[in-house]
Amino acid sequence: MWIAKFRTRTDLNRVTKIIGKHNVTAYYYPVNHYIKNKRFHFFIAVIFEGKKEKLQALFQELKKTKKAKQGRRVEHLEIEGNMGLMVTSHSINEESKRFIKVFYNPAVIHLKPVRFYKLYEEWEIASIDRNSIEKMIKVLQTIGDFKLHSFYWKKVKNIGFLTLLPELTVKQKEALELCLKEGYYKYPRKISLDKLSKKSKKAFSTFQAHVRKAENKILSFAIRKFGKN
Repeated sequence: MWIAKFRTRTDLNRVTKIIGKHNVTAYYYPVNHYIKNKRFHFFIAVIFEGKKEKLQALFQELKKTKKAKQGRRVEHLEIEGNMGLMVTSHSINEESKRFIKVFYNPAVIHLKPVRFYKLYEEWEIASIDRNSIEKMIKVLQTIGDFKLHSFYWKKVKNIGFLTLLPELTVKQKEALELCLKEGYYKYPRKISLDKLSKKSKKAFSTFQAHVRKAENKILSFAIRKFGKN
């Protein structure tokens, strides 16, 4: 598929400005969109990263945007931990119609959640139709601060929130699977790394490196996602 990675500044979006104001990062995955009460509605799955007190303040302010008559506002927000479902809406006008036509093109999919941080959005999208992505890029270039990181053809390996998980090499995955199977992570420990390396038919230093690198990726991910209060 054709894959494009880019960054754009979205300080005209009320919701993004609020997220940036509270110094929170949001991973936003579009699920669907529809029209209701003469407004475009966007159904979104989202993961938030930030300190607990900042997240609480953010959620309160986002809910207050429901009173806004023009522009983007939050219609519904339900949070469990740092993950939630959100419905935002935007008043229907010529600009928003243009936005919907280009950015909610069914020929384009999101490979990763859109990352909101400060006043920026980072996107990674894909399509079998190169022209659909090129149209999106042309529109973004007219809006303001836009940077195209890459645009290329490649087979897709992963999609959605799963792309936020750490990516292990084949050897790292095999090493961890052997550790789990043989009881290395049980208490008390059932086997040593030295014996595991012999079972894997790899040198101890090589096997140990695979295990440590895999552990570092997984622990770093777990602490970053779930260890912050």
